[in-house]
Amino acid sequence: MLKRALTAVIGIPAVILFINNSSEKAFFIFVLLTAAIALKEFFCMAQPDEGIWGKGLGILLGCIVLTSFFLDSHISPENSSSFYFLSAGACALSLITLFFYHFFFTGNKLKALDLIVVKIFGIFYIALLFSYVILIRALPDGVELVFFLIFITWAGDTGAYIIGSWIGKRALCPDISPKKTIEGAFGSAFFGILTAILFKMFFLKQMSILHCLMLGFGINIMNQFGDLSESMIKRSFGAKDSGSVLPGHGGMLDRIDSVLFAAPFLFYYIKTAMPGI
Repeated sequence: MLKRALTAVIGIPAVILFINNSSEKAFFIFVLLTAAIALKEFFCMAQPDEGIWGKGLGILLGCIVLTSFFLDSHISPENSSSFYFLSAGACALSLITLFFYHFFFTGNKLKALDLIVVKIFGIFYIALLFSYVILIRALPDGVELVFFLIFITWAGDTGAYIIGSWIGKRALCPDISPKKTIEGAFGSAFFGILTAILFKMFFLKQMSILHCLMLGFGINIMNQFGDLSESMIKRSFGAKDSGSVLPGHGGMLDRIDSVLFAAPFLFYYIKTAMPGI
């Protein structure tokens, strides 16, 4: 608990200060490094017997996908022939490259499909989904929206812990995450929505209360589903934590899992329901 508290006390202010003062390029590098660590953790869990070259290739391809999203985020959407051109190409490149690698450089080609499928899943699950944080940062109110996303996420995690520890009795999903409770899930939703309202009052005043409530609820649901999904992945691979890079908090993937599903939801909600923001 002490390690967890110290990591939070040091890490949270550092992340806030960095996001608030960083350029788009610096933010991209931060996201890229975060994703690279999470990819390494995933491949070490999913393919512990895979050689360093195989794991390294998966990390490299994931980083290429992230980079393509960053480059595409600076292409005007009016130029429809090139918008997201690089991102689609990077996803196709990942699949083709993995087939070539396992066809020419691995021994048992009959088991290659299993290795390819897991690597593609890791690249899409982490790099592709996390890329939406970069797209959110590139929006007109990008910095505020990134904070909106992570503050709702942090508040939801805090609410789930407080309410779950206080009155939590009924297990939410005992086979996947025995400590999570239904009461904690409701507490997470309440804290998340409350944080969304407070953030709108002080920082995103142009956002209507209806959009605020919809986003607060939607992001929190995606946060909780993302957290449960990562727990399911860890249980499938027999791992308690994705890693140990963050003392008391586990691995990097354990910290960003809640954002992976919420970031695409926030991005597409804004682009479809709030195009003027």
